[in-house]
Amino acid sequence: MYYYYMRPKTMQVHSIVLYNHAGETRILPFKLGQVNIITGESETGKSSIINILDYCTGRSKFTMFEAEGVNIGVVAWYAVILQMGDTQVFIAKPPPRGNMDSQRQAHFEKGTVITLPTIEQLKLTTNDEAIDAELSNLLGIAPNKALSPSGKGQDPAQASMQHTKFFLFQNQNLVSNLEQLFWRQNDGAVSRHIRDALFFFLGADQDERWAKEKTIEHYKKGLLKLENRNRILELRQSGQNQGMRTLLLQAQQAGLVAGEVPDEQLLSTLRGLLAWQPVAGEGNSVALNNSPLEQIRLQAQNLNRDFRDKLREIEEAEEYRRQAEGFSSAVGQHVDRLQAVHVFDQEAAHAEQCPLCDSRLETPTPSVAALTTSLTRMQANMTGVQRERPQLEQYITQLRNQLEDIREARRTSEDQLSLLRREQADGARLHDLELRAARAVGRIEAYLDSLELVDDNSELKQRIEKGRKLIEDLEADLGTEDVIDVVESSLSIITGYMSAWADDLKMRYAGLPHRLDYRRLTVVASQGRGIAMDKMGGGSNALGCHLLSLVALHRFFIKYNRPVPGLIVFDQPSQVYFPSEDSYKAYRTGLDGTIKDVRTAGGDEAAVQRLFAYLFLRVRELSPNLQIIVTEHANLNTPEYQQALVEEPWVGGRGLIPAEWLNAWRQKAAEEAE
Repeated sequence: MYYYYMRPKTMQVHSIVLYNHAGETRILPFKLGQVNIITGESETGKSSIINILDYCTGRSKFTMFEAEGVNIGVVAWYAVILQMGDTQVFIAKPPPRGNMDSQRQAHFEKGTVITLPTIEQLKLTTNDEAIDAELSNLLGIAPNKALSPSGKGQDPAQASMQHTKFFLFQNQNLVSNLEQLFWRQNDGAVSRHIRDALFFFLGADQDERWAKEKTIEHYKKGLLKLENRNRILELRQSGQNQGMRTLLLQAQQAGLVAGEVPDEQLLSTLRGLLAWQPVAGEGNSVALNNSPLEQIRLQAQNLNRDFRDKLREIEEAEEYRRQAEGFSSAVGQHVDRLQAVHVFDQEAAHAEQCPLCDSRLETPTPSVAALTTSLTRMQANMTGVQRERPQLEQYITQLRNQLEDIREARRTSEDQLSLLRREQADGARLHDLELRAARAVGRIEAYLDSLELVDDNSELKQRIEKGRKLIEDLEADLGTEDVIDVVESSLSIITGYMSAWADDLKMRYAGLPHRLDYRRLTVVASQGRGIAMDKMGGGSNALGCHLLSLVALHRFFIKYNRPVPGLIVFDQPSQVYFPSEDSYKAYRTGLDGTIKDVRTAGGDEAAVQRLFAYLFLRVRELSPNLQIIVTEHANLNTPEYQQALVEEPWVGGRGLIPAEWLNAWRQKAAEEAE
């Protein structure tokens, strides 16, 4: 069954076609430029409408519902017929093979009226990239650079048919989502392009901007190379300066250089040190033999020896004197005893007779003559000792005087030795400095001989500075303000639509301006700082934001002939008007093919009627250029709603995939299992 109306100038869905493996077809027709409603119970394939349209219009990923018997082993080809003006496009794709989740190959036809091909006529003649290009060309999307580069070094991407889908599809999890407004907004791989696509389809041409950004990126790469080269040169210069600083420090420690030396004078200072020569006659090592220091040292040694010898002579003389004095004292005492001999008779006859008692002695005593002789000898010895005493004292005094002379000479010699030793230490230090200076000069000479001078980078720095200024000027002339002006001007028109329609849906903040925030990709009710969609509360307000923004965008696209299909698909929008998920489930599972009163399940029938009244009104205003497809569980008892039904409600075995196909598949599977 086909519907023919005034042909829209926008791209819309003419029909969806399924082929089974036997070649049978299932055609799901749609009315162009109108609201199309598919209603029915759960798990009948309603939510697959968006997935089929997405899959057949250039997306490779297969996202169909994959319950047993549904889309697995039953459907051989998925197809869609698109209508735009007098042109129809037929695109068919088989599901992926095996366990794969994507498939790029497709069958493609274009003509005024498409005759549905048989399954035998379907051939994989093209791929998704070609389909995207063909549909983009049909829409009038000119070659562009609308999308920001994916990464550094990459060119801006081209907006295409794929990027219009952000504004076409609202699946069940999105249609009343508080945090996400556009299709695949939570998909990191594509979400960053939503804003770029929005700018492009609102009429903000960013091609010139991206071209300038490409030029800027090229210049930045060149500037980075210059900066890296300059950084390397500076590191090499820093390394050379550090090496020269080390050599300069050694030269300063050797006394060759005094004061600070700036970096720019390091090389010339070191080169100047190469002319250094030691002072003639200084700094040479001197032999110690026959040197004044050695002579004085030997003299001091001799004086110390003489001093010790003289001291020993004095000690010996004094010892002799002590012994002489002891001898004289002993002799004196003995002479005094012998003086008594003069009282005796000088006769020898009395030698054996005691002079006191005249008794006879056993041992005869010495004779008086012998004692007298002994006395005379002792007196003579004592006289000699007394005669030598003045001479001995004089000798000892002489020795003491000589000792003092030696002591004074030794002191003088030690002073001279200390002086010469200090002079020698000074000479050694001078010699050490000379050696250190010579070594430092040698190191400097070796370093300069091996030095490869770093090129002067002053010209390079000038080029870097010019490059930075050029990039700065280009960035200032990027034209971002012009793009934003166009976007904000376009969005101000859309804000007017949304604000006027908010009352039709009885939005919580109806009466306030409702605007699309392109920075956060959300809807904001302007009051003070503004109330964003996620802060409005309630699923009905979130649904209202989605309905307002999507339809308002399409009104703008149609009015200003923007290259976007005139199509919006809403999946189960009325679910937010039921008091609970259980009540909604009870309602949708209780469908029996008749008109079901929403109120019996506790749903807000008035809100559901407002929802569809809004959609019908907006489509009539834009007829025939806007087509809205709604998949629903609700089945309202109004003429306009019933007229919008694509076919009988999908209940009692009816659905996207015919029950006969599913039964045949199950029977075949059972037979194969046996």
